Amino acid sequence: MRDQYQPVETPIPSQQVIREIIAEGKPEPLVQWAEKIGEALARQVTTSQLRNVFGTVRQIQMAWDNDPARAYRDVILLKPKLGYFARRERGRGMADLERVLSPAIDEIAKAGQDAERKERFMRFADLFEAIVAYHKKYGGN
Repeated sequence: MRDQYQPVETPIPSQQVIREIIAEGKPEPLVQWAEKIGEALARQVTTSQLRNVFGTVRQIQMAWDNDPARAYRDVILLKPKLGYFARRERGRGMADLERVLSPAIDEIAKAGQDAERKERFMRFADLFEAIVAYHKKYGGN
């Protein structure tokens, strides 16, 4: 068992893996990578730091059906927010999270139609939710 205070290198999935998760909807790599990322972030990021960003994702998710254009715009604007959190917080945990989620947002942007954008965003939300769950499982505070 790893020392709970020892920082762990956060694994960053390749663009191909991000594509499999977001564009192709493959659940196996989503779960595998979310566990690796969540475990590493448990030693670097607090639950409240994660929830600051995840709360925004949930708001977008709830608003998507009412105003898909606005929701999509808010998804794209998550990238600068992630950058802001990465620079504001001490340590590299939020920067690592940005390195995982920004390419996933790029995969959402590659979708051509509104229905496909929504589907890709929902997979993005699933990935983020799984990261949050594993973060908690591995002792994130």
